[in-house]
Amino acid sequence: MENTKILLLDDREENLISLKAILNRDDIDIYATTSPNEALRIVWEGDIAVALVDVQMPGMDGFEFAETLFSSPKTREILIVFVTAISKETTYAVRGLKTGAIDYLYKPLDPYITNAKVDSLIKLARSQREIRDKNKLLENYATIVLNSPDIIATVEPETGSIQSINPSVETILGITPASLLKTPILDLLVEPLKSSLREVLVKRSYAGGETIVVEDQFYGRLRQPVWLELRIMYKNRLLFVNLHDVEKRKAHELALVEAQAQAEKARKTKEAFLANMSHEIRTPLNGIIGLGNLLSATELSESQSELLNMLRQSSGSLLNILNDILDISKIDEGKFSIIPTSTDLRVLGKGIIDLMRFKADEKELELHLEIGLGIPECVLVDGMRLNQILLNLVGNALKFTETGSVMLKLEYLAKVPSGHAIRFAVTDTGIGMSEDQLANIFSEYGQASENTSHQYGGTGLGLTISQKLVRLMGSELEVNSRSRHGSQFFFTLVLSDANEKTAGAKPSVSFQNLPSFEGKRVLVAEDNPINALLLKKYLKAWQLDAVIVGNGKEAVDQLREELFDLIIMDTRMPEMDGFQAARLAREELRVTTPILSLSATVLPEEVAQALEAGMNDTLSKPFEPEKLHQKIDLLLTTVTPATVSPI
Repeated sequence: MENTKILLLDDREENLISLKAILNRDDIDIYATTSPNEALRIVWEGDIAVALVDVQMPGMDGFEFAETLFSSPKTREILIVFVTAISKETTYAVRGLKTGAIDYLYKPLDPYITNAKVDSLIKLARSQREIRDKNKLLENYATIVLNSPDIIATVEPETGSIQSINPSVETILGITPASLLKTPILDLLVEPLKSSLREVLVKRSYAGGETIVVEDQFYGRLRQPVWLELRIMYKNRLLFVNLHDVEKRKAHELALVEAQAQAEKARKTKEAFLANMSHEIRTPLNGIIGLGNLLSATELSESQSELLNMLRQSSGSLLNILNDILDISKIDEGKFSIIPTSTDLRVLGKGIIDLMRFKADEKELELHLEIGLGIPECVLVDGMRLNQILLNLVGNALKFTETGSVMLKLEYLAKVPSGHAIRFAVTDTGIGMSEDQLANIFSEYGQASENTSHQYGGTGLGLTISQKLVRLMGSELEVNSRSRHGSQFFFTLVLSDANEKTAGAKPSVSFQNLPSFEGKRVLVAEDNPINALLLKKYLKAWQLDAVIVGNGKEAVDQLREELFDLIIMDTRMPEMDGFQAARLAREELRVTTPILSLSATVLPEEVAQALEAGMNDTLSKPFEPEKLHQKIDLLLTTVTPATVSPI
């Protein structure tokens, strides 16, 4: 505790020495002087609690000194004790008390009496100071409460009635403070029976002493609801409640919730659109590609073979556009994964050049592959996506180059701690781009100029997807170009060594030469007649006995009658779709026959839905017959067929 400061004023130095000796203690600080003027300076500058003042002094006596102190608010609280050797008569004592003194000490001073009185004065001074400090604190709190922008109220816990409330209630709710006294606070709520505050009062959850925070709607001006945040604390048998206006925050939260709901609705609408678009395009596309496969198995003239190749190129281009649109959607929604595998960059690069060679020859362009020194034999990279990026870049270069050449170059830059820095670049001698055209080259559906798509074709999606894929791989697709001086697209990847070499691609085999499944029976549910025809042809070529039905209901009816070794079922069909049919087969008919889902969409949600319905595997349209054969082989050899009798 801070020491108490005591002033000793006496015109005789020996008296001051005597008083100091009597009051020599550790809990007090003594300021002593023989000059009344010096004493006034001390009390004005210091925090003096008690003054022991001699009555008879030249110039200014003790009474005049006390009157001076009492006249100033700053020094009025000092406890004054007169020290005197003169008469103890009543009139003399009364005069001293009227000047502001509270007691007398008479000379010669008794040390015990002096210390006892000083002790009591110190206690009194400290009590007064404590009261004064608390009063100041209360005044400050009162000022804060009166001027607070929040509503501050005290509430009786048992009845919920308002005991006091500050003026801010009129600003926020438009109600005068006086009219609310003794009013139940629940009466101000929009929905008192459902309110969080009512729950606090009923459950007495405030009794633990912790601050409770709830939100409720109160009636404001013109009975308009206002959201307030209530901070509730229980003390001295009262609830102290701070009510903060959170209407703007709640409006913002509601707007966010609405925006999220709208975004979710838009996402679902987009998913539904993509699923429908994928189905509607992929279904006939599967028929086109499938019919091309069937035609390729027949004897064709040179002219017919050329037309068939053109048909395959066109359907392949259409499929690439569709896949590009779906890839952008999956990347934007964070549902796209980069999966590094062991990849031989030389094999990958040669495959791209071989695939695009026919297009270069068609335009009489030179197409080169340059593999720099130091390129590792095998690296870990998502080969399929890297192939997609480079095919896009080489395809674009060939599209926009009329004379000259296109080069795919793989350049070894440096060995770094995490692997090898390898630069991939595609350079052409084509039409190039101006600075203005370069600005939007990577935007979705953006092209160098408005007439680009008319003159050269394409959707403008290839570069967008390539940029997104490169970024997923941790790099950035960049471009250098000048109008009529060609372009170079390039990016750098840091790739680590792979432990094993990539297996070479298996040679393509005609569907007619694939192994047979003699003696196996298959139920096929497919509503599209062309796709049904294709499946029938493929299955017949593999010596599978196939029963074809047009929808899920017919498939379920067929399963009630006989057993099959395999079920191939489209997901989207009239009357009953494949999901419903599979679920009925599993849950109601208890069929354990393996089911292969055929879907014209490739969205992850539909794959998950198929597996959840009880299907064993999925295959998206359009599909190659080799892939269908592989899936059938896997299901017939690894999944236990039905052993129960049909219902």
